[in-house]
Amino acid sequence: MLHDGVISAWAGDKNLLTLTVECQYLAERLDKSFDRFYVELWQVDELFLTTWPNPFGLPVQILAEISNIFRAQLELLSADIKDGKVVVACNQHDTNFDYCGGNLTIGCHTIKLFDQNKTELTIDQFNIICKGYWDEWSKK
Repeated sequence: MLHDGVISAWAGDKNLLTLTVECQYLAERLDKSFDRFYVELWQVDELFLTTWPNPFGLPVQILAEISNIFRAQLELLSADIKDGKVVVACNQHDTNFDYCGGNLTIGCHTIKLFDQNKTELTIDQFNIICKGYWDEWSKK
């Protein structure tokens, strides 16, 4: 749902990890001054990034330290549920890193989504925002 959003910052630890996701085209649907959302991950029991090497011949890395996972900004492409975990395909555009993205795997007890004012959004509320955007986009 946060397609093309970018994880631009993080705070916390595996008890409570807060990700800042810049996604202006959706955030401004709530308030024209908004450009981000906050995603809270509670009781994280699994978190790692399996990299897509760049150049291709380099070995795949598995980054498991939070500071290493989010050192580069990750652009969200798509997400799936696999074996009870969220797996997010991410691009990474900074050529100072030897990977161009990867699969971010997240296993946690609870995920909460907040707007820029830290007002919690239910999945149904957020789905309406996303659907409205894509319905309008398809008519252009």
